[in-house]
Amino acid sequence: MYGRDRRIPVNVSEDKCDLPKLCYLFVISGKEENDFFKIPKETFLIGSSLGCDFRLSDKKIPSFCIEAKPVFKNDSLVKLKIKLLKGNVFIGNKKVTKADLKIGDVLRIGNTVFKLEKIYPFEIEYRNLIEEKIKKGYVLDREDSFYFLEKFFNIAEKYKRPLSLIVFQVDYFSLIKDSFSEKEIEQIFREARRIYKKTIRKSDILGRIEENKFVIILPETHEIGAITLARRIKERFKTAVFRVEGEEHTFSVSQGVVSLDCHHYSNFEEFLLAGEKFLEKAVKKGKASIEYCREVNA
Repeated sequence: MYGRDRRIPVNVSEDKCDLPKLCYLFVISGKEENDFFKIPKETFLIGSSLGCDFRLSDKKIPSFCIEAKPVFKNDSLVKLKIKLLKGNVFIGNKKVTKADLKIGDVLRIGNTVFKLEKIYPFEIEYRNLIEEKIKKGYVLDREDSFYFLEKFFNIAEKYKRPLSLIVFQVDYFSLIKDSFSEKEIEQIFREARRIYKKTIRKSDILGRIEENKFVIILPETHEIGAITLARRIKERFKTAVFRVEGEEHTFSVSQGVVSLDCHHYSNFEEFLLAGEKFLEKAVKKGKASIEYCREVNA
């Protein structure tokens, strides 16, 4: 069925937000997938011509295809009145020449599918970052981890949004290095990544910043949510069996959790350093420990 939204959800926290939501037309399928157009106050044109306000390169879209007139009430979009100028437009499987689009409605022109959405401005920045991250791969290297942590930190600070970070390492790594070859160690890490992939959200960011130090960036997550996730990961490792060269082994991880809930951090480096300090406390405490800000009632 056309119109399936393949984008990764942002999972916005239910925190009260004083920012107004803005209306956008998102391309959810087609050549310009993930492109978007902010709905203006005045009538605008959609098509492939240079003269269009929302221009698309889909060859099946005529030069001037749709005239769209926004209808607002008290600065809130009520509907988007569309009128076909040329070509074919579908809502569902029904061909239309004119229609009133409401928030959440989907339409198709040529091979391009649009969705009318009302979202917070920071969601646009989140989505752009998440899409950028996908192109990098599932586990980021040190440089990319720092890049994305700084970006998410800046968004959280700018819009006063929740942000948490888990810093973790595999326990007794020195013994593991003495017992296994480099190839076998990488196999262990691959198995560990599978555990994380099954546990974290698609919008969370997993990165490797040292040989045995990893981070999980958790946008729109308070510390209590991050602690809950860390505990879930701990339980997953308890029951996980790692098969290395035909033999079964068990491993654990120590984790440090930090959040913008407890303290103000001047920059992402300070934020990361706090997470690393909580990790150090966890390692000293013993196998499979989790350390976090004790001001949180968890």
